[in-house]
Amino acid sequence: MRSLELVLGPSSDAAVRAAWQALVDADLPSLGRSDTNSPHVTLAAGDELAVPDAFDVPVPSRLRLGGVLLFPAGTGRSVLARAVVVDGALAAFHEAVHRAAPGATGTTAPGAWSPHLTFARRVRDDDLAAAVAALRDAPLPEELAIGGVRHWDGASRTLTPIG
Repeated sequence: MRSLELVLGPSSDAAVRAAWQALVDADLPSLGRSDTNSPHVTLAAGDELAVPDAFDVPVPSRLRLGGVLLFPAGTGRSVLARAVVVDGALAAFHEAVHRAAPGATGTTAPGAWSPHLTFARRVRDDDLAAAVAALRDAPLPEELAIGGVRHWDGASRTLTPIG
């Protein structure tokens, strides 16, 4: 699987990692348990995803966070994330990504995309209240700075900055 992802600026990246660490400190699932994870928002994903050199719309400078999201992750488990609010600049950039990089799966296409920042995968239902409480103890700013765009190639396990 390939993906195109927004990455965060240094202080925003550190803030998300602090939230991941709060989950680790509470002995809960967290993306902070692996040093190969890094905070990002997936823009497009797919096995046949083209890798562009550039985009015809500028990369937005900031993301605004929304509420807590849960995605199904098997019986009795959820992915714990925060929603990313889609404003005009982010919507225009997302559409530009899909023009420049055909071949994405339908779930990342404009109109079907649920942008989010993931904090933990496979959180047991019984631990959701504790996980939300841990995130409350490591509050994030309402807006996060965007640091750029990268390409992830799951087959070769490589990250490449774009633009």
